[in-house]
Amino acid sequence: MIAAALLALHLCAAADAQSRGRGRSDNEVATPLIMTPLPPRRPADLTASKAKPAKTPPAPTAPDGPMGPPACFATFFKRGGIALPVAPESGDGACEITDPVTFRAISMPGGAKVELDSAITVTCAFAVELLDWVRDDLPGIISRENGTLSRLIGVGGHACRPRNGVPGAQISEHATGNALDLGALRLADGRTLTLVGTDAATRTLREALKTSSCARFRTVLGPGSDDSHKDHLHLDMRQRPRDYKICQWHVD
Repeated sequence: MIAAALLALHLCAAADAQSRGRGRSDNEVATPLIMTPLPPRRPADLTASKAKPAKTPPAPTAPDGPMGPPACFATFFKRGGIALPVAPESGDGACEITDPVTFRAISMPGGAKVELDSAITVTCAFAVELLDWVRDDLPGIISRENGTLSRLIGVGGHACRPRNGVPGAQISEHATGNALDLGALRLADGRTLTLVGTDAATRTLREALKTSSCARFRTVLGPGSDDSHKDHLHLDMRQRPRDYKICQWHVD
């Protein structure tokens, strides 16, 4: 039908042009007729329709349970803790650590860092106690030696074992990440302050460390307490009835 209509229009236009041409003089030039093709017919299935509005994504639902780390972790970072990925051996069963945190450095108030000679994994709550001791107590004590603390030597944290490694003994506070072993303190100038011995020059320093640690922690075991702690200091936050504390460190 479209082709027939176009042919009819073409024939009519040609006839009209011939009739007008007969009325012109021989000097006139007839203007050729340009036929503009008609646009193709719109298919019937493409009927006009309103665009469908985009679907609104469903509102997010609240997750089950609390989000993010416990509040203790925020305190840990605020108090200068520099966390590492939690050690895979952070324990299970009787040796499981509650809210474990692994770290090897502490940021001090002035911006310097105190490093541990090895990374330790402990509970977040115990880590915060340790950070407070290192940041708040130790700088003043070390300043008596005209030095600055730079490193904790001979450290030990989580270890799934009975007390003092004795088979059949009660489980150690180390097993649940609630304890630290410490052997010595390294100063920024390279000096090492041991926690054992009879050096009269460091006796006052060791007495100050004993007073500070026994005030801060619930258990302090050092030289003079037993053979297992004759060469290092053990610190933990074990809870006992009536908030009883143990401070056993004989300073020679």
